[in-house]
Amino acid sequence: MAFKNGGLRELAVYLYAGTLIAMISILIPTYNYNPTNTVRELHSQCTELGIAFEILVADDDPDSEMASAYAHLNELEHVHASINPVNLGRRGNRDYLASKARYEWLLYLDEDAVITHRSFVNNYLSNLKPGVVICGGVDYCATLSKAEKKKLRYRYGLRSEVVAATDRNSAPYSSFITFNFLIPKEIYLKLPKHTEIVGYGHEDTMMGYDLKYNFVPILHIDNAACHSQIDSNEVFLEKTKEALQNLSRMMASGKVDEEVRMYKAYARVRATGLHVILRVLYSLIGKELESHILHGHPKLWLFDLYRLMYLSYIQPQITTPGAWR
Repeated sequence: MAFKNGGLRELAVYLYAGTLIAMISILIPTYNYNPTNTVRELHSQCTELGIAFEILVADDDPDSEMASAYAHLNELEHVHASINPVNLGRRGNRDYLASKARYEWLLYLDEDAVITHRSFVNNYLSNLKPGVVICGGVDYCATLSKAEKKKLRYRYGLRSEVVAATDRNSAPYSSFITFNFLIPKEIYLKLPKHTEIVGYGHEDTMMGYDLKYNFVPILHIDNAACHSQIDSNEVFLEKTKEALQNLSRMMASGKVDEEVRMYKAYARVRATGLHVILRVLYSLIGKELESHILHGHPKLWLFDLYRLMYLSYIQPQITTPGAWR
C-alpha cells in the first residue's frame, strides 16, 4: 500500500455552474438496528445543500428484524438499505459498503450515531482537502436517561472519547475514532486488513497507525455525532476483554507502541516485573472485581486497574514496535 504518490490524492469535488459541489457516500453499518431518524436527518441536510449524495445502510445480521424499516428507508431517493445474506464482521461490513459506494468521499457513521445540528454535513464539506481524513468527534446524547448515565460505558466514554478538536489535533492519529469520520474512497480501499483484530476493539487504533505510517493527514473538527445507545455493563465488560485480546495480539505482532495508553502501562509494569503480581491478583480476585464492575458503581481508576490485571493475566508478548512495517 502506498499513499505517497500525489496522484492518489484527488479531491472528489466538482465545479458546476460556479458552485463547488461535493459528491459523498454516507455509509452506515448496522447490526439488527434501525437508523431511520439519522438517515432522514442526513437525507434532509444533503438535499438542502444540493449535493450529489447517497446513503447506504448494510445490516450485518442475516436474521435482522429490520426488513420493514429498511423498506421504508428505501422509499427515500438516493437511499439504499439492505440486510447481508451472511455475516461479514465489523471490518467486512465497512469494506462491503465502500465497495458499493458510488462517490469519492465516504462518510462513515456508527449505527447509533445521532445528528443533533443542521450544519453537520456542511461542516464536513467546508473542511474538505485533497487526501485528508476528517474526524468529527464523539459526544453522548443529552436525552440519555439517568440510568444510562450511570453505566460504566457512558462514564468511560465521557472521559476517553469526548475530546475537543484542538486537543485531538495535538495527537491526530492516536485520537482517531471510527464512530464518525470522512475519508477519500481511494485511501480507504487501500487500508490493510489486520488478522489480529477479531470481533470488537482497536480497529480504529490500527486504522490510525495505517494512516500515520502512510503519511495521510488527519484533521479533527468539532462536528460530533452523539451516541444514543449505551452498552450494559455486562456487554461492555465482554467487549473490553475482546479489545484487550486484540491488543495482546497486536503487541505480539509489533503493531502498536506507546501511543496506545494500555500498551504503555503494560510495558512499564512488565519492565519492572509487576505484571506477575497483577496476573496473580487477577487469578485471586478477578471474578470478584468483575462482579463489582457489573453490579456496583466502580471508579474509573479501578476499571483501568482491572484492564491492566486482565492484560497481565493473558500474558501478551511484546515485539519491537514497528518491526512489521
